[in-house]
Amino acid sequence: MGYYQEAYDAECAAIARALAVAARPQAWQGSYLHRCDRADDARRTRPRSDLRHPGEASDSNPTQAGTCHRNRNQLVSSAQGIPGNEVADGWAKLAASEPDEHGAEWLTRADGTRLPERPTSLAHLRRRASEKKCPEARTWCERRNLNGGYVLRKKGKPDPTPTRAEKRTASRFYQLKSGHAITGVYLKSVVNRPDDHCWWCDPKNISGTQQTRDHLFKYCSRWKDQQAGLWARVKEATKRGKQKWRVGDLLADERCSPAVLDFLRST
Repeated sequence: MGYYQEAYDAECAAIARALAVAARPQAWQGSYLHRCDRADDARRTRPRSDLRHPGEASDSNPTQAGTCHRNRNQLVSSAQGIPGNEVADGWAKLAASEPDEHGAEWLTRADGTRLPERPTSLAHLRRRASEKKCPEARTWCERRNLNGGYVLRKKGKPDPTPTRAEKRTASRFYQLKSGHAITGVYLKSVVNRPDDHCWWCDPKNISGTQQTRDHLFKYCSRWKDQQAGLWARVKEATKRGKQKWRVGDLLADERCSPAVLDFLRST
């Protein structure tokens, strides 16, 4: 088909050509499905008492009617999970790549002449845009997140687990993940508190303990029972103990999300 095309475009072109061929009456003459249709028409014109189930034998041909119906059903469902589907997909990819190397024909006009310029399909543009967008978005996030509080997943789609939680818990999860949760350190940074001490385990600011994410998830004495349950589940799921985790990495790991969400609900 030419450059700047996708397998999707090749498949659409093949379907269009197949429909054009099928629209010609002579294309069906003598074909297998044409014979089956004629057998069906003959069965419909018989007296009602002579009609049988498609799987039953007929008087004129004991196996014809049932075989035709069964094979037509197979033809209809042949695109679902059949190895031939993979072969067709491979051909479509070859046709959409470099025609000169694989002997495929170029994309042409309706009259058969080749286009002077190489057209670009919308499917190809969408793929190219996606390929550019993902690394640019990651670079932008890394540049904006200079303190390392927000950790991007190394690969794959975003973790869907928090989106299934109730809105209140999901909000706390994403606030903690982005570093904008209502903690002492954050409130002090936005000038909403004069200090950043932990009001849960040090309400009078005697020890001067900072209320960070790491403190709340690991060391705050107010939530020690909930922390024990959290880290036991994390270790079971990942084989890594509490001291080997940064909270940013914990919130970015999909395996830990159920335990983190339960910890937030209980606190």
